This record gives sequence, C-alpha cells and structure tokens, in this order.
Amino acid sequence: MENPFYRQQGNGRRSGRMEAASFYLGIIAVTTPCLIYTTLICGSLGIVFALLSRGGELTLTPRAKAGLIMGLTGLAILLFMIVYTIAVASLCYGGLEEMLRQMYGQMGLDYDVIFR
Repeated sequence: MENPFYRQQGNGRRSGRMEAASFYLGIIAVTTPCLIYTTLICGSLGIVFALLSRGGELTLTPRAKAGLIMGLTGLAILLFMIVYTIAVASLCYGGLEEMLRQMYGQMGLDYDVIFR
C-alpha cells in the first residue's frame, strides 16, 4: 500500500536536495547583494541547482522555480549595483581612479603611496 503523504513526481529522478539547495542559495543571493562574491557564487549555484533538480523532466517544481528566480534576481541586483557605481564614478568624479583618490584623501591616506 502506498503512503499518500509520500509521492514521487514524474519518473522519480527529480532531486529534492538540489531544489532545496537552489532555494536556500537563492535566498542568500537576494539578501546579500553587498557581498559581491557571496552573491555571485550563491546566485550562480542556485541557478545551476534549480536546473539540475529537474532530473530530465521539462518542468521545475515550485521550490526550484523560486530558487531560480531568486538566483537570477540576486545576480540582477548585483549587476545593477556595479553598473550604477561605474556610472556615478564616471559622471561625478571623471572615473573610478579619481573617485578612489578623493575617497582616500578624505580618509587621510595617500592614494599614490598605496597603489604604487
């Protein structure tokens, strides 16, 4: 007799662990966009795990879809922040190097000594 609370979807090749990993990595990617490397790694792995959790099927489970969407959203936020920073540096300071010179000058550090 089959347990009604435990049913495998489709051919049983879907990976519940990968969809859970995708979901949790997507949450990390969306909530930590200021941590560039964390968002980049977690967002990318969330996307990969969501796609791998299909197990040969054509559709994603709702949890894997959520992980995929959150991974993509985290990477999109990170990309927006990088483009925005470069645009502000170019428009307001004349480039990234001039922005860094002014920032280090305000902190009392010499940019030329640090980046020689």
